[in-house]
Amino acid sequence: MAIGGPQAIRIPLGHPPIVFAVPGSKDLVDKAMAHLSWQPGACSFKTFDNGELSVKLEQSVANRDVFVVCARDDGENEVNLSIMRLMLLIDAIRSEAPYRVTIVLPCLEYARQDRRVVAGEAIPPKLLLRCMRTAGADRFLTMDLHNQAQAAFSPAGAVLDELSADRYLAHYIRTSVAGFDQDTFLVCATNGGGMKFTRRMADELRTGFIMADRFRPKAGGPGEIKIIADSRATAVEGIIIVDDMFDTCGSLAAVCEALQAFAPQAKLFAVATHGYFSGDAHVQIKKLVETRGLEWLAVTNSIDQSSALRRLSSVGLRDRLKVIDVSRLLAGGIIRIHLGESVNLSRFRGLCPSSVDPVLAEAALVPQQQYTHITGLHEATPRAVMWD
Repeated sequence: MAIGGPQAIRIPLGHPPIVFAVPGSKDLVDKAMAHLSWQPGACSFKTFDNGELSVKLEQSVANRDVFVVCARDDGENEVNLSIMRLMLLIDAIRSEAPYRVTIVLPCLEYARQDRRVVAGEAIPPKLLLRCMRTAGADRFLTMDLHNQAQAAFSPAGAVLDELSADRYLAHYIRTSVAGFDQDTFLVCATNGGGMKFTRRMADELRTGFIMADRFRPKAGGPGEIKIIADSRATAVEGIIIVDDMFDTCGSLAAVCEALQAFAPQAKLFAVATHGYFSGDAHVQIKKLVETRGLEWLAVTNSIDQSSALRRLSSVGLRDRLKVIDVSRLLAGGIIRIHLGESVNLSRFRGLCPSSVDPVLAEAALVPQQQYTHITGLHEATPRAVMWD
């Protein structure tokens, strides 16, 4: 018997969570961890003189429930460099016997190359998920896929969960568009492929729905944008253009031109989940603001927008790009995966930024050093069991 009487013994149970961030993801991870009261995992990245990369874990991950967040930041890393770093980090984690490795991809890279248009083309997003699975990933979490069929790209033995930012975008529109009125505003889909996402936005905002569809008036002729609507243009005061992503903004420019012809008096706004803003997108946006009546664009921070904001600042339009924080949405998905809950329950998917998330609220009260085991946590009556 120990001198001084019985001693308290801490028995570790469960699989304590730990979250790592690939360079470029730190800002998003820090915001998500603030909702969870967790500390990011420690790892180091370096590049040798010959250009090769090195990744090293700075703490144990044995028997831990590991999450790795990889978000694009063009100002920090080139995208293919980030993917290679991610692969090395997954391999390093898997070699240390974790309980599970979940890869959080706020925006699935290469998502636009989701099918083989002509013979001989690759399907990169399918290959990317398969490579991560081979490196050691067990599960994937992403947000607003470019094509719903990409959910089937998940490799055998792995799960691909998809979150949606539509409630966050709709909440921002309701609170930030001056004079927003569901009776005089319309939601516009940019093409047939984005109709489902745009329809959800229209239902959430309770507005009318129109579509900007591309067609060819005659065989071999140039494509034109035609507005398909059942609303009178004279009654429209504002139009919300909705897409899953903005890249070079060429398609957005064509849609804005068609909408200006359809309803010249309407104010135009544009929202999307992912904002790449590659090439001369900032120049294109400047033209839309000056000649097409575009009030502003809004995207989430699924992709870091620091670089885009700098380029828009160079043309005097920094305030025209609005960034919507979805870190709480990602945090909610992470904690539910850790607790073995579904991220597809309507009670979770229906939460907007102004709603209370009971699971996150409970998790925020639990210091990470005591977070050894949680059981019986349900969305309706959350409770935590901790062992000291």
